[in-house]
Parts: sequence; C-alpha cells; structure tokens
Amino acid sequence: MTHLIDYHVHSTHSGDGHVSIEEMCRVAVERGLAEIAFTDHVDNKPEDGSYGLFRAGAFCREVDECRTQFGDRLRILKGAELAEPHLYMPEIEDIIGEEQFDLLAGAIHWVGDDIVSVDRFGHLDVTALYNRYFDEVLRAVECADFDVLAHFDLVKRFGVKYLGPFTIEPYREQIEAILRTMIERRIALEVNTSGYRQPCGEPFPALETLRLYREFGGELITIGSDAHLGEHLGFGLEQGMDLIREAGFDSITLFRDRKPSQTRIP
Repeated sequence: MTHLIDYHVHSTHSGDGHVSIEEMCRVAVERGLAEIAFTDHVDNKPEDGSYGLFRAGAFCREVDECRTQFGDRLRILKGAELAEPHLYMPEIEDIIGEEQFDLLAGAIHWVGDDIVSVDRFGHLDVTALYNRYFDEVLRAVECADFDVLAHFDLVKRFGVKYLGPFTIEPYREQIEAILRTMIERRIALEVNTSGYRQPCGEPFPALETLRLYREFGGELITIGSDAHLGEHLGFGLEQGMDLIREAGFDSITLFRDRKPSQTRIP
C-alpha cells in the first residue's frame, strides 16, 4: 500500500467516529499508506447525529500534533465533510472560521427529512428518493464552495435492496448535469470504496459513472475508504485504483491548501 492515499477518513471529531486522529495515523503507518486526509463531519441539520459537534480549532490542533509525531512517515491533511453544503453556507463559514484546510468535501446525506446514509427506505417511494437525491446533489455542485464531491451516488447503498443493482440510465439526465457542472467548477470526483463493504457491493460511483465523467473530460479524481474504524482504513483502495485505471485515468488528484495537483498513478 506504500503508494496509496486515503482521502476520506473520520475520527472522534465526527459524531459517528470511534478512533482518535492519533490512532488512525498509527494504523495508516502500520499499513504503509503514504497520505491520508481527515474529513470529519460538519453537520448542520439538527436531526443528524453529528449535528453541532465539529470544532475546527480542536480538530486542527490535533492534526498538527500528529503531523509532528508522524510527519516523517505519513502525510496528513486537514479536511472536512460538509453535509448539504448548499443549504448551510453561512453556518459552514462560521464553523470553518479562519482555519486552513487542505480539502473540503461536499456530501448529501439528507434529502429533506429523509436520510439516505442509513436504511430507512421502507416507507418511501425509493425511485422518487433517487431522483430527489440527484436533484439535491446537482444543487450542491452548482453553488456550494467545496473541492471534492463525496460518495457521488450514496443513495444506492441501501437503495439496491429495494430497486436492485444500480444503473445510471433512469437518472442519466441528472447525472450528466452533475458531472458537467463538476468539471466546469473544478470539483473533484471521489471514488469512495466503502461501497465494497455495503449492500450495493460497489464503490460510489462505479465504473459506468467514472467512464462517463472521463468521456466528458473530467480529470480531477480522489479516492477514500470512508473509514470510521481503524479496521476500515485503506479498505478497498487497491481495488478502487484498479477501477480508476479501467475507466481511463492515468493520474489521481492530490490537494494542498485546497489547491489540486495531479500525480501519475503507478
């Protein structure tokens, strides 16, 4: 794993995180990762389990301490996962404050009062939820300030239990609009490998969407395990990198101070 990066890692600074930043760094070193980005949850919806918990100053101080401790063995980035960023732009600005981040990820977990990251789909029109989800993603990429779109099609995590394997075709118009807007606004596409251990059995997004992004001229692409436990750190990265290559990419995107750069895939 010595060449691999993991750009979606959570710690106890997330409401659903179970491992400290220090311990996650220790696991990353043991597994030979080259670089990780902590992207703890910034949630502003009161119903969310991580609502109001993120403290940018404390988070950044802990990352700085670990940079000193592990700096010769691991590159550690400061990030945040901004939930529904288009709906809470002033709140996010207040939370982030004057701290310097390496990357900000945008994510959709809630569509109105329906959460898509857990299985509460039984009472819903799931096809309508998919459509509503992609509409929400489009609104986010059109106007919010972030660098990477996390888990592009998260709604399929549990949606596949109701609608079967995911295909872009029923949502092609929405998905194409999202991808074209991302390319125009220079928002990177994340390959989130947590899907390999979820009911959908594939990353967010999978090959069909990655190829479409590439066909449209997309170049900015990151990868992350979405680890909330040490055992999940780096999970699926090798498989995800193979998929990125198969989609036609020869480079992956790195971030520093919210500025992207490309590095060739080994």
